[in-house]
Amino acid sequence: MEPRSAPVLPDPEWIVGKYALMNVRAQARLGRTEIDPHSWRIPFQWQGYHYQDHDDQPFMLLVNSGGGFVEGDVSHFHAVLEPGTRALFTTTASSKFYKCPGGAVSREIVDLHVGDGALLEFCPDEAIPFARSRVHRLNRIELAPSSRLFATDMVSAGRVHYGDGEVFRFHHLVSEFRIAIEGRPVALDRLVATDPETIAALERLWLGRLHMATAFAYAPDLAPGVEDEVHEAVAGVDGTEAGVTRIGQLVIVRILSRETWQAHEALFNAWAALRPAIAGKPARPILKC
Repeated sequence: MEPRSAPVLPDPEWIVGKYALMNVRAQARLGRTEIDPHSWRIPFQWQGYHYQDHDDQPFMLLVNSGGGFVEGDVSHFHAVLEPGTRALFTTTASSKFYKCPGGAVSREIVDLHVGDGALLEFCPDEAIPFARSRVHRLNRIELAPSSRLFATDMVSAGRVHYGDGEVFRFHHLVSEFRIAIEGRPVALDRLVATDPETIAALERLWLGRLHMATAFAYAPDLAPGVEDEVHEAVAGVDGTEAGVTRIGQLVIVRILSRETWQAHEALFNAWAALRPAIAGKPARPILKC
């Protein structure tokens, strides 16, 4: 299946600096994958990519020079991986959503299209909704049956160590992660907290933890029992609760943690358990400098 998505075109009505846009395409050349920037708008910046694993797979850091989302800001990252390519995308820092006193929503959108036999690793840092923020996040990943995927998503309760803390003091949060194979949805993870009662319930639903992280892994040939290995890898991190679900060839890992580093460690452990099967190589800490 060829990825069917065309690049996102800017709207002439967009205000400069309020709508960050990045379109890239991964293509196979001379025995390795290269990432071509189709177009971008500030505050997204194109700063190339590197080959951290010293093989054919590029690592690209998404650089948003805005420093965070103020009221009404939008970022949209759109990537197409052509058949047989391999790429890893990550961010330079957490996505920070500042207060929205006027009532407008800040939006973070990611669209990733993965071709036949292509490998996508998508490992962004966490989203942090500050007090009085209004946030809408949407991650959409389209796979072919022969694609390979490891992707993570993490949402924090707020600036948990700021002053007396800003735990669950945002005003509006919708966070959605969708995965489809040839247009058929196989995973839909949705967090909707848009009223005071629902926001107040999150502390109980999160078992008193302050960070929720999720990992999604897919490959057409995942071995039987790999989900048990993943659970063993993530269950031993102090201060966390973790669960692993397998549906066909899709493995989903849910992590609740007290501290940010605990969720990061558990996500890395999940990656370390799954990456040899998905990418054919071990996991290594991602360098961001």
